[in-house]
Amino acid sequence: MKVICAGAPKTGTKSLARALRILGYDAVYDVEEAAEFGFEEWEDLMKNRQPDMKVLLDTVYSNNVEAVVDMPHSYFFDRFLERWPDAKVILSIRDEDEWFRSFKGMVDRASKEYPFISLFRSLAPSVNRLIEWNVWLMRVTVGIEKPDAFVWKTWYRRHNKFVQVTVPPQQLLEYRVKEGWAPLCKFLDKPIPKDDFPFENKAGIAHNIANKLMQDTWIAKKAYREIILVLTLLPVFFAFIVGFVYFNFI
Repeated sequence: MKVICAGAPKTGTKSLARALRILGYDAVYDVEEAAEFGFEEWEDLMKNRQPDMKVLLDTVYSNNVEAVVDMPHSYFFDRFLERWPDAKVILSIRDEDEWFRSFKGMVDRASKEYPFISLFRSLAPSVNRLIEWNVWLMRVTVGIEKPDAFVWKTWYRRHNKFVQVTVPPQQLLEYRVKEGWAPLCKFLDKPIPKDDFPFENKAGIAHNIANKLMQDTWIAKKAYREIILVLTLLPVFFAFIVGFVYFNFI
């Protein structure tokens, strides 16, 4: 582990993840990778089945992962730093009002695009697991899953301050993605690439963070297969009930 990105979600984390990949870091784990490669281990932590986080870190992150970005990694940045004390830490920041509007916009879009998901919680086990995982992420990250300006901004300020007082100054870069390559490359001791700095996940793009998590991970794909199975079997079940009632009571 070489780089721990401790910035809150929606502080340019997708741009930062892409930038680190361009700079040559292998296996940069974002929230999608946390779900794809560590869903069950994070779930064990969430449900207190394995409360020792060192087990999760050694199991999921100790082989070839060189950088972590976004939640749940940013919330547990101190545990990552404790495990890899020589890693450099990047705190991506932005104006807190802009941050709240951006994060709220992402959550609102996800609610509008996936309103039907919760209807299948009791019928599709993977749907319930995915929802619980996402709710847990939101609660440990910002305190509550529904947008709340007071709660979210309070968490944001406290989180940033905690990073600032926890990480040794020589290992910490406070960074705004609009600053581009120069401060990032200087901090990481990397040459500035010829490529333009990547600005990922801009407001309004179709395939945003929520979509990637809800479509591209194995648990999401399993959840959708279960939903299709339920939708396929329900008409058969109801037809059986109607037939049973008709032939036995009519």
